[in-house]
Amino acid sequence: MNRTMQTDVLIIGGGPAGAATALSLLRYSGLKVTIVEHSTLDQTRVGENVSPALFDLLNYVGIHKNDFGSDSFIEGYSNKASWGSPYISTRESMFTSAGGNYQIDREKFDLHLLEQVVSRGGIVFPRTRCESLKQREDLQWEASLKHRDYQNFNIHARYVVDATGRQSTVSRQLGIESIKYDQLVAIGAFLKTTDDRSISQDLFMEATEEGWWYTAALPNQQIAVAFFTDADRASALQLHKTENWCQMLKQTTHTLHRTSNTISNEPLWTRNAFSQLNDCSARKNFIAVGDAAAAFDPLSSMGIGFALSSAFQAAAALMENHKGDTKAIDRYQQDISRIFHSYQDLKLQFYHKEQRWPEASFWKRRHSFVPARPEQYA
Repeated sequence: MNRTMQTDVLIIGGGPAGAATALSLLRYSGLKVTIVEHSTLDQTRVGENVSPALFDLLNYVGIHKNDFGSDSFIEGYSNKASWGSPYISTRESMFTSAGGNYQIDREKFDLHLLEQVVSRGGIVFPRTRCESLKQREDLQWEASLKHRDYQNFNIHARYVVDATGRQSTVSRQLGIESIKYDQLVAIGAFLKTTDDRSISQDLFMEATEEGWWYTAALPNQQIAVAFFTDADRASALQLHKTENWCQMLKQTTHTLHRTSNTISNEPLWTRNAFSQLNDCSARKNFIAVGDAAAAFDPLSSMGIGFALSSAFQAAAALMENHKGDTKAIDRYQQDISRIFHSYQDLKLQFYHKEQRWPEASFWKRRHSFVPARPEQYA
């Protein structure tokens, strides 16, 4: 017989958004919090470029930059790009200005947040997958969970938080509508330098006819390299094959130079990077955070920052709902929709800066895109 646990808030997904939701609830409420995360927490993740404002967000839950290891953040100096012309220029993202920034070690960053959840009284189950989820008539949730090494168990919770990222696994399982606005994917590799050169700490992007390239320094003399294009173009060009991906890389100017004298012994990875909005307002006692609520083009530089800010807003909405404000979660959803609408307008402006290949399908789609209006999500 499966054992059953009771919690107030069940968070499915242990990335920054899920951990930040838990930390906010643990700091500002008396609610019991449990996180389930399907991974082993040791997977190499694409390093993310963040501004110093990240540390202001973390201060909200009593976490400070010095709490992380000294090598968790690599200080950078600028974002650069060959975008709109073949020449390199300093690039401003949609929502953050150029200047001082940091490349974070995602493995250490994510793990530290989860360690803080545990030290503050939360429960974390790694290597645990949510097999099924159902809501009773009294609005309580029943989750059936499977640990990779141990027997299945159940958790009953008053609230459920979807923190499963772009895949929004929980929302899809519940039949919640997801509006996807493009089919952007990233095909990439983690490269290791074969010399002792100092790796440039600026993040770099280079536009090409079929999409755009991204490179960024990672710890231990590694470089993250990814090509962003639409899924149908990636399929047509068979970019999952190393030889085809490398041939595309050879056609670049600056990215090829930045990745010289590197090797990789691992296969290419493919990850979704589409823009998406989920509307969870139809479900009671349910909320989505981070990419599971709204996913943004990586050009926006909104990843970690939005993960944390949406988590803190969601936690506040859950606390207000728990106190009897039944409209709190709806207001949170409306705020997410407004943020997404503003992003769509800025995204269109940003892609319009590149006009060298107006007939290429990748760029034509982005130049003709009509932003969604906020009344669609009211």
